[in-house]
Amino acid sequence: MLVSLLILPILAAGCGKRSNVGAAPASVVPLSAAQAPMVTVRQVVERDSLTGRRVRVGGVCAIAGTGPSAGVWVLQAGAWAIEVRGLVPPSCFKEPVGSEALTIFAQIVEGTDSTERLLLRLPD
Repeated sequence: MLVSLLILPILAAGCGKRSNVGAAPASVVPLSAAQAPMVTVRQVVERDSLTGRRVRVGGVCAIAGTGPSAGVWVLQAGAWAIEVRGLVPPSCFKEPVGSEALTIFAQIVEGTDSTERLLLRLPD
């Protein structure tokens, strides 16, 4: 009986542990565009849960900065638009602006106002 009382705590401790076999892998940060999930501009603007994530986003170039703000532009999809910082696509400089669809690889970050987000364009 004394032996069974000593074994019971050991068995109970072992029952609480889960094996890693078959467990879902931890969230992986995409290192390339091919690994990133596709989201819409609307989802980026509306979903707080996407902040900090690396994603692919489709749309058209609506506005591109020049001079000191050359790396700042706007990605638009329908009625939704978001500021992008980083490499400006060549389609931003074609006439008419916004006529060529594109998909970028970017990280979603908070802007200066915590209620807004922006995209940091990453290399494809």
